Amino acid sequence: MVKAKRDLINSVVILAFSGFAYYGSSLISERNLGKTEADFFPNIMIGVIAFLSLCLLANSIVRMKKEKDSHLNISIRKLLQENKKVILTFILFGLYVLLLGYIGYFPSSILFLITLYLVLATNKQKMWIVCLGFIALTLVLYIVFQNALSVFLPTGVFF
Repeated sequence: MVKAKRDLINSVVILAFSGFAYYGSSLISERNLGKTEADFFPNIMIGVIAFLSLCLLANSIVRMKKEKDSHLNISIRKLLQENKKVILTFILFGLYVLLLGYIGYFPSSILFLITLYLVLATNKQKMWIVCLGFIALTLVLYIVFQNALSVFLPTGVFF
């Protein structure tokens, strides 16, 4: 029963996310070059996610109807406590997107990766090695996107 309730809530949240993502992809400018536009692939992925979320929603409703006592009694406090890491991860992603424009790709990516590691890792040994790995990964991605792919990454105050 608990899994069916959790799946119901997750499917509704994912459907809402799909709606926001579709709205965001509709804001991508079109260049009318006669080829597929930049919003083509995101729209396909959003459609697949929305379809799978609808399947999960239908499945959870069917499971809840089969079981007795299918009332949706969930404490907000308990829900927040059980999903603390998930909520913090979403908050970190939001802060990362906001910081990209202010301090640039390189520093915000390193801060994001280190903070995400601190939130999600259960074993936080040898932090300096992890930080060096994050710096190396961010630098490699920066070089690949900037030089090899000619994709300009956000610049900010520091980079």
